[in-house]
Amino acid sequence: MAPGRPSGRDAIEEVLGGLGDVGVSAGLKLLLVLAFGTALAGSGAAAAMDCKAEEAALMKDESELPRLEVASPADRPITCITLETIVAFARRLKTHVAHCPASSYAQSATEWDKTRVDYAARFTQNRCKRTF
Repeated sequence: MAPGRPSGRDAIEEVLGGLGDVGVSAGLKLLLVLAFGTALAGSGAAAAMDCKAEEAALMKDESELPRLEVASPADRPITCITLETIVAFARRLKTHVAHCPASSYAQSATEWDKTRVDYAARFTQNRCKRTF
């Protein structure tokens, strides 16, 4: 622990002590304790991310992605949803590779990032509105 930094328990008690006069409910205090505890865990939780499980989920999701070639350009809502879905998947893949550089997706990450940029531009050109 860094000098001058309170331990996790001391820091939580300090935060809760400061809330005692405000009349915060016990449920909200518990939520704050959990959030604060998670923040104290910091990058340890991110480092423990299960890369193989996330990779498997990405593979499953990739197989279920809609294809832009199938969407009719005349059907703008379908085109927009398809573009948005693929852009969201590419963002998720980029985050995964950042946390798991040994992933089998590491080699295709650059191509997916190009797709993300291209499809985001098409999303704007089609005057699409975000749905999620």
